[in-house]
Amino acid sequence: MAKKDYSKLEKDDLLKVIEKLESRKKYGLIWDEEKTKEQFEKESENALPVLKEVKGKEIKTDASKPTNILIEGDNYHALSVLNYTHQGKIDVIYIDPPYNRGGDFKYNDKYVEKDDSYKHSKWLTFLNKRLRLAKNLLHEEGVMFVSIDDSEQAQLRLLLNEIFGEDNVDVMVWRKSGYGRDGKMKNTTTFRKDHEYILVCYKYEKKLNKINETPEFQNEYGNPDNDPRGPYKAGSISRRESASNPEHENFYTVVSPSGKKFTRQFDIPKDDFDSLNSDIVENTDGKKVSRIYWGAKDNAVPAIKIFIFEERSITPYSVLLTKGTTTEGTKEVSEILDKDCSKMRPKPTRLIKTLIQLADKGKDLTVLDFFAGTGTTGHALLKYALDIKEKEAKFILCTNDDEGICTEYCYPRIYKVMKTGYKNKDGQKIKPHVGNLKYFKTAFVKNSISRDDMKLRITRECTEMLCLREGIFDEVKAKPDYHIFEQNGRIMGVYYSMERDSLAQLKKELDKMEGEKILYCFTFDPLGLDKNDFAEWQGVSLEPIPQKILDIYEQIYEY
Repeated sequence: MAKKDYSKLEKDDLLKVIEKLESRKKYGLIWDEEKTKEQFEKESENALPVLKEVKGKEIKTDASKPTNILIEGDNYHALSVLNYTHQGKIDVIYIDPPYNRGGDFKYNDKYVEKDDSYKHSKWLTFLNKRLRLAKNLLHEEGVMFVSIDDSEQAQLRLLLNEIFGEDNVDVMVWRKSGYGRDGKMKNTTTFRKDHEYILVCYKYEKKLNKINETPEFQNEYGNPDNDPRGPYKAGSISRRESASNPEHENFYTVVSPSGKKFTRQFDIPKDDFDSLNSDIVENTDGKKVSRIYWGAKDNAVPAIKIFIFEERSITPYSVLLTKGTTTEGTKEVSEILDKDCSKMRPKPTRLIKTLIQLADKGKDLTVLDFFAGTGTTGHALLKYALDIKEKEAKFILCTNDDEGICTEYCYPRIYKVMKTGYKNKDGQKIKPHVGNLKYFKTAFVKNSISRDDMKLRITRECTEMLCLREGIFDEVKAKPDYHIFEQNGRIMGVYYSMERDSLAQLKKELDKMEGEKILYCFTFDPLGLDKNDFAEWQGVSLEPIPQKILDIYEQIYEY
């Protein structure tokens, strides 16, 4: 292999090489990025990405629900757009990138084979750029989950250590398969690999929720007081009298139905105990029973009923044994689309729903998957949204359309799950999860020698990006110089012209409307808008365009 002649490099290119070498740690990943440039980098040299809506593919079932997003195109371009619209706003990212086993990873329109000497370098170059853009999107409390197997797990861990910091990366193991046919394990020369990895990356705070799941009891449990909620295990919630600490904050007195008092240290606060004890139902004998089990004997200590069919919150664990299998994921998609999807090898919604629940910080939730494949993450979030009805949950899916993955698998799956419902293998009708979707494709604005001309071009083409940024999509007025959008009590105006002749008319239109208002207005001035133009505008937030968009793209594309 010919040695690179650095003497022929231009000064700027040489400085970039030096900066990369100096930024490398003494311990970490080094790979050949110069010989593994992506084709899209050349295609993007003179163009910047925007979004264009595919009008015929909108899904709208309930105007009060949030709008989910599907973006068809190269995910690097989609992530570039999202760096303007959603920087710091994504709560959870889940991705299932190509594993690079050989023949499963496409690079510059060609599959990378197992014996390719640059196999790992190409994969790392491909993923490195995307992961760095993705990190920018995460909220400060955000978490990213990345599925991978042994082919690239070691390399990926080092890469993520470099991007997120070694202390901010964890590893989980997912058992992807159960038993083989007839309950027997398949024979191999060594052992069958039943697992994959999920690398967990924290933006700042290293914290997950307790995991919600139905407990797997080893023994059969009864229902001694005939509680209509079903069989349960009596879980201990109080210390022995000898082990109780009177100074502890949970040291208090409770009274049994027979009047006996128990004064000791409990494992739950008094308010929680009282709440469980007041959760009363009538049993089959006409007696009232609560979530606290007082035992058959009068001197039995109070215990909490852990129902065997009811989810509970427990400390998360690193080995996920009961969160679905690849076979389960394949069956899910095959049932919905009514065709064989075995070659897709999708993850089960049960797994992704679990990961979302672990990272949900209790506020309105936005989940991103930029290797969306068949749309499992979107489907999983729609399921999860049924459990958190008190807040909004929406997804953003990004995928190209290689082999029809977007138009023949991802979009039809989301359409059926959200709009029409479908029949399972037993012929049972599965009702749709109500929701809305906007379908976009990535497009490009050609660069221009004139900086001012470029500003005009991208202003005219950034409307969908602004709608996505604000979550306001319904167009109510379209004039040559301005458009107005409204959704759920929020209003957005976009003013495109460098002339200010139509501003007065736009103000009249906005004044008629009730709700929170924002105006995106074109200006050549990189410092912002001329306040004199808006002296009499009341109740309208102002945002200049397109300078902030261009600033972000300059960092990404160095145009």
